[in-house]
Amino acid sequence: DENPCSELNCSENERCGMKNGVYGCLCKKDPNRSQPHSDSFDFLETCESSSGSMSVSRCQLFEAGFPADHLHLNDPSCKGTVQNGRVEFHFDNDEHICGTNLVANGTHFIYDNFILGTPRSEGLISRQKILKLSFSCVYPQTQTFSMNVEINPLESVAHKTLPAGEGRYQVRMIPYEDDEFTRPFTGAVDAELDQEMHVEVRVEGVDTRQFALVMDTCWATPVNDPDYSLRWDLIVNECPNPNDETVELLQNGLSTSSRFSFRMFIFTENSTKLYLHCAVHLCLLSSNRCSTDCNSRHYHRQSRSLDFHDSSSISMGPLMLSEGNTDKWVPDQVKVSEASCLCASLMLLLVPLMSVLIQL
Repeated sequence: DENPCSELNCSENERCGMKNGVYGCLCKKDPNRSQPHSDSFDFLETCESSSGSMSVSRCQLFEAGFPADHLHLNDPSCKGTVQNGRVEFHFDNDEHICGTNLVANGTHFIYDNFILGTPRSEGLISRQKILKLSFSCVYPQTQTFSMNVEINPLESVAHKTLPAGEGRYQVRMIPYEDDEFTRPFTGAVDAELDQEMHVEVRVEGVDTRQFALVMDTCWATPVNDPDYSLRWDLIVNECPNPNDETVELLQNGLSTSSRFSFRMFIFTENSTKLYLHCAVHLCLLSSNRCSTDCNSRHYHRQSRSLDFHDSSSISMGPLMLSEGNTDKWVPDQVKVSEASCLCASLMLLLVPLMSVLIQL
């Protein structure tokens, strides 16, 4: 004689009722409110980094013959929880993978899963329909961006909002004072000519066990424009510029951070500022093709395939020489003629600069 509705805890938008001989929470009919499409069960999804959350309407599911306690993700142990009349599911790449599959199609990398459910049925066989709601979290593979302000390198964070608001991660570029990368510069960075600069580019917000950051190219310009005609390359095709012996690639394509060093230089064409830019991409570590052997005499750069995921560009600057050392970087012959200025600038450019924006 116990009231079956007392244990259902139907929300304010639901009402207790019977469907196919079973009590559950039915949807209240409100003529003033547009009804959601029943075929999607009012599906909502949120994607963040390497995790996803989704929810569906409990009353719409029940009216379609699918009680909430019979639903689960690809992994049957990952069942939903009911909150305010909605059945919520969650997966991540820590200890709650729930059968999620990670794939790459050349333009996006995708986390795939589905919600599965069967109606209550007794007997040896059943002719009732089965529910399978497939969903995915999609991240784009190509995007280019630059930071257009002169910044403190410690705070130079480029927030990247992915198309459709489905995901987000950060790319940072940080200059360090030491070759062990333990002391980042604070405030303005004053660098002497031929001083060794140490730079780290890292990505945050992606699964460190599955992705590596690869620096494709890094270059310097005298103005804050990555497409400026006058430029000096530091990293080319994932390896140090062979025309600049001061560039040293310390780490690339092994983890979510990459590092390199170079010696400070200036453009002699009426400029004492340097702006640094890097184009990077994400790579699936499972492909075993994320790093390039730059020491090989004739290394062959493999074409990007499905292991290539996301391209971005990040810029920092200006990097400026300290006032007390101008006598070291303005030789007299620079002022003799345009030809001698150009030669001096090319010689100075042979000392690579990194993607760091610094001002006096």
